[in-house]
Amino acid sequence: MPGAVRRPTQAQGRRPEPEQPAYPTLTISFLRGDAEDPYCVQYPDRFYAQFTAPSTRDPRIGRYEDGCSILVVPATFDAYWGSPAARWMRQKARGAGRAGYRFAHIAREDYLDDIYAINTSMPERQGRPMAEAYLHRPAPQRPLPDFPCAHHALRGYGVLRDGHLYAYAWVYVIGEMCLFSTILGHGEHMKAGIMSMLIVEVVRDLMTTADLRFAMYNLHASGGDGLRFFKEQMGFQPYRVTWTMGDGTDEERRAARARAAEAARRSAPWVRRTGERTGME
Repeated sequence: MPGAVRRPTQAQGRRPEPEQPAYPTLTISFLRGDAEDPYCVQYPDRFYAQFTAPSTRDPRIGRYEDGCSILVVPATFDAYWGSPAARWMRQKARGAGRAGYRFAHIAREDYLDDIYAINTSMPERQGRPMAEAYLHRPAPQRPLPDFPCAHHALRGYGVLRDGHLYAYAWVYVIGEMCLFSTILGHGEHMKAGIMSMLIVEVVRDLMTTADLRFAMYNLHASGGDGLRFFKEQMGFQPYRVTWTMGDGTDEERRAARARAAEAARRSAPWVRRTGERTGME
C-alpha cells in the first residue's frame, strides 16, 4: 500500500552474526582425572577455563577454540619426520645437529644466566618489544615436582652447545595434547635451526613418554608472517577445536557455556555491519 510503513521482520531486526573462518575441526581431550594425582585435575581445570573463556570477538566461542595452531601428531615419529612436507623442517633440524647443537631435558635453575641471555638477545620479537619481565635476570624458583602421570605435567626442554643453552621451551602436557607455553631462542643462533630441532625433539619425546596426539602453538594468527611460516613448516595448521575433559562432565559444561554465552551476547553492545563498535571503551 502506498505510504505504508514496513515493519522490520524478525530476521531484519536481529543483530548481525560475526563471520567465522571455516577451519577444519578437532576434538581434544584433557583426560581429566585419569590418574590419582592432583595435577590430573588442576591442569585440565586451569586450561579448560583459559581456553574456553569467551572470546572478545564472539562470546559463543572460546578464546582458544577458533584458529588454534595445532600439530596433529601422526601415529609414528617416522611419519612426522619423513613426510615430504617436512623437508624444510628436516634440513633445519639436521643443520643444527651438524653445527654441534643438541637437545636435552633441562632444569630452569641450571641455566638462569643463559635464559637471561636468550631473553635479552633481541629487543623485539614478532615486531613487539620484549615484555618487561624478560628484561631482568630470572629469579631462582623451586624445581619442578615429580609428575607421576605422564599425561599431566610441565616439562623443560632446551638446545645446548658447549654447555650453554641457546633455546628453551616450557611445555605443558595436558591429556592428549601439549602446549608450547614459552619457547624462545637466542637471536644470534636462530639461523642455525635450533628452533626446528627443539620442536622436533619435544614432539619425539612426548610421543614416546606421553602418547602425544596433538601439539599447540598459540593461535595460528599470532605473531607475524615469519612465525606463521615457521609453524606451518613444522606441521602446525589452524583448527577449530572442541576441548573436552573426558570425565563425563562435558555435556553439562557445554550447556553451562551456552547459557553464559547467550547471556553475554544479549547484554553486549550491538556491532554494526561496518565493524564499528558502539558503546565500547
